[in-house]
Amino acid sequence: MNDNLLKKTLGLKIIAEKVARRIQTKVPAYQHFLENHGVKIGESFANLPPTDKKSYILAYPYEQLLGDDSKQILAIFRSSGSSGNPFFWPYLKSSNRFAALGTRIFLEKSFAIHQKKTIAIVGLGLGSWLPGEHFSWGLKNMSLQLNYPFWVVTPGNNLREIIEIIHKIKNFVEQIILLIVPSAIAHLHLKANELQQPLPLDKLKYVVLSEPFPENTRTCLQKQAGIAEDIPLMFSMYGSTDTGGLGVESLATIALRKLLVQNQILTQQLGIDLPIPLFFHFVAPNTFLETVDSSLCITKWQGIPLVRYLVYDKVAFYSWRKLKQTILNSKDLMSQDEKFLKIIKSASNWLPNLIAVSGRSDSCLVLGGTNLSEYILDEAVKAEELQKILTGIYRASLVYKEERQFLEFDLELRPDVEDNEEMRDRVYHSLVQSIGRLEPFFLSDWQNIYRRWDNYPNQRILRLNFQAYPILSQTTETFIKQRGIVQS
Repeated sequence: MNDNLLKKTLGLKIIAEKVARRIQTKVPAYQHFLENHGVKIGESFANLPPTDKKSYILAYPYEQLLGDDSKQILAIFRSSGSSGNPFFWPYLKSSNRFAALGTRIFLEKSFAIHQKKTIAIVGLGLGSWLPGEHFSWGLKNMSLQLNYPFWVVTPGNNLREIIEIIHKIKNFVEQIILLIVPSAIAHLHLKANELQQPLPLDKLKYVVLSEPFPENTRTCLQKQAGIAEDIPLMFSMYGSTDTGGLGVESLATIALRKLLVQNQILTQQLGIDLPIPLFFHFVAPNTFLETVDSSLCITKWQGIPLVRYLVYDKVAFYSWRKLKQTILNSKDLMSQDEKFLKIIKSASNWLPNLIAVSGRSDSCLVLGGTNLSEYILDEAVKAEELQKILTGIYRASLVYKEERQFLEFDLELRPDVEDNEEMRDRVYHSLVQSIGRLEPFFLSDWQNIYRRWDNYPNQRILRLNFQAYPILSQTTETFIKQRGIVQS
């Protein structure tokens, strides 16, 4: 890792110290938490122990967790429960007063909605989950304040209804912005083709959140739409129901990620590990970020105030200005990098610094002593050479047979793919090579141990179970978001 490019924290420490003083005097649950950890009230911020959902949020009565301004609560949202512990998070009016303005600025910069007649389709799970409900409310409030056409419709994750809306409205607008989780995109397109209602790819744009995705997902969508990689198509946002929004992509950060995927030598020079993280500009006011053992640690005053609260995402913080300059000065650039370098060079030096998100630090499978994160498995299953075979939805788990350990995948075939031995071999070897590229310890184990069983399909280190479409994909219409790793 190039330490010169890294930042230890993001946000103002003075804000974190103010939050720490207030929560110690105003929040009963936090007072009990400190007492249980042998820490006196009034301790300095640096000496306060980290908290997390299990040790703090789920350990105390709800009313004891609230701040002293609970009269200012605007709404309560439910977390997705993908960690196994859903929770209801109160949001304050003060933190949402400028939500419509922030959304407007983002959409105007990203998709020029002030110049193109646009409809936004909220294809996220609705109900009490934050992203779907909050975007539905925020976009409609934004539209009320605009003097140009911007329409909003909220079918939620009912894909059939999304397809119907798109075909009803496509001739009245210049672009269609779809807010959706990345795992549902392939299913949406396949379902549209199944219904003989293919989507107008030239008009579709995407805002995605709640799930990671490998960069070739975006690249393949751009190829399908017939647009260049330097044209805006798909932007991701980063945050959680626990903490609200934290970061957004820009054309510059997308170009950065595409550049690093393409130029592995540059990636190594910068000290960035594979798989390539998603890069987000830090845009959360009154929020202080640290890392604890590479996990994101957040301090923020909100409905349930948080001090040094661990969200188990593996992150690093980068100085945008220094990273930009290092890239532009690199001697390892190639001619094919020029289109991305042009975007990076033209971006302001004063864009917000970066949160690089490279996986969940608490969610991985340990195969033969090698940690395989969900990000690694995502990228392997969604590799470009498998795009025409698999839908990208999968479930992975460790299984044991006669004291041997295997990595088992449930994989979903695209509708027109024949399940035969040739296809199975192709998928197996692609997964082995992709996982090995992203995690060299696995590659070493495969070369020295596992491959001796490659000629015996039932004994291979990867056990592949192929499912017919839409057995796995249909869960995108019933679950808020997808998790690839299944813990036993």
